[in-house]
Amino acid sequence: MEIWNYQNPVKISFGCGSRKLLIEDVKNLKKLIVTTKRGRYFIENDPLILQIIENAKWIDSVKSNPSLEDIQKILDINNYQDIDIIVAFGGGSSIDTAKAIAAGLSIDPGSSKLYDLIKNPNKLLNKSILPIIAIPTTSGTGSEVTPFATLWDFKNSKKLSLNHFKLYPKSAIIDPELTYNLPYKQTISTGLDALNQALESIWNKNKSSFSTLIASKAIKKALKALPLLNRNLEDTEARKLISEASLLSGISISQTRTAICHSISYPLTAKYGIEHGIACAFTMLAVAKKVNEYNKNFFSDLVDEIDIKSSEDLILQIKNIVSILNVKDNVMDKISNKHQVYKLINEMITKSRSDNFIIEVNHNLVKSILDESFK
Repeated sequence: MEIWNYQNPVKISFGCGSRKLLIEDVKNLKKLIVTTKRGRYFIENDPLILQIIENAKWIDSVKSNPSLEDIQKILDINNYQDIDIIVAFGGGSSIDTAKAIAAGLSIDPGSSKLYDLIKNPNKLLNKSILPIIAIPTTSGTGSEVTPFATLWDFKNSKKLSLNHFKLYPKSAIIDPELTYNLPYKQTISTGLDALNQALESIWNKNKSSFSTLIASKAIKKALKALPLLNRNLEDTEARKLISEASLLSGISISQTRTAICHSISYPLTAKYGIEHGIACAFTMLAVAKKVNEYNKNFFSDLVDEIDIKSSEDLILQIKNIVSILNVKDNVMDKISNKHQVYKLINEMITKSRSDNFIIEVNHNLVKSILDESFK
């Protein structure tokens, strides 16, 4: 008998127009809205949520791949003591920034830095943290339903992870309408991230029958949605599919964490600026092949759940996705010398991620995955 557990305390609201629920959730509260310039413009011009700007302070300087240095500068300003709740509006970068700010504001000013919390997140155990309402405007990271925040130390070309159960948002509102105008590049990169996260939950030592079921549903929706969006960004049904796939993949990795593709991806993003979803998807096909070689029956449950013929058919679908979305070309556009990538193999073995993979990860395995991906 399989023994497993499940915990995810986030209240989830999904559906077109669901963002209007935010008005009641923050009524009469003093808010800190964490977003981008684009996100602020949207809020200030959207009649469904315009009211939230009352009694609000703004952090509207969020950038893609939030840096430790930038967030520490925000915390050092220390102008947010009267806040009741944080509204994170945007992609994974906005939501991760909001989590880092909530964590940083929970400690005494001057007593500790954000980097100290990353090294020792248990400092948060006895601290009260501001609640977060997360409203994603991309379909990719699933950060709205996880206790993780990804930050970047660009000075040292390193990815950092802040992880604590108190960083689960209080609630998540997923409104596919917020993604309708998302440009092609962000649509594809974040959509690939959603697909990859769900697959990472499958080839994972921590998987359970429940996480497999959730991840399988995410994979089925993403495999259908991505080719449709590649042909037509205005396909609203595909937008709904990939929004739900992202949410479900987030729920699945909240239980399992990610694995080898993410581990390999981090130096590719930190050193070459490759978009996170593209960097993760770069090795996705090679890893799927490696898993199938390891155990010909490994994907049988997934194959049954998503109604395809065989493991080979699954690999063919992944191959088609990677091909039509030009994943390899997007990676090679940023890499002048692929042989330099092999020098990063030791950095690609991130224990908190690579150790979750069902196959033991070592230098030779990562090299063989890179060999296959660069073909």
